[in-house]
Amino acid sequence: MENLLTLAAQIAEIGSLRYTPAGIPVLDVVLKHESWQQENGQQCLVKFEMPAKIIGEEAVQWQHRKNIMVEVSGFLAQRSKRFPRPILRIQNIQEYKG
Repeated sequence: MENLLTLAAQIAEIGSLRYTPAGIPVLDVVLKHESWQQENGQQCLVKFEMPAKIIGEEAVQWQHRKNIMVEVSGFLAQRSKRFPRPILRIQNIQEYKG
């Protein structure tokens, strides 16, 4: 089964950098997206915010990059056992060049 998402978005919010018990850096962010999409032959304005998480050394590199446009790819997973809503687990992130 496929679970891969690619998205261009702005980093709207950045949480505090934290570390797992194993010492791995984790950074929670909120991505803000706005674009025009084609749906049923009509143009549709799409706007949303999505929680996301960066794990590993990239978390350290992106902790001070708020309001930057990025292109991300990763997979959707539930936030935790207690909170089943999806969160984007970012595997690749780079500054969006348009």
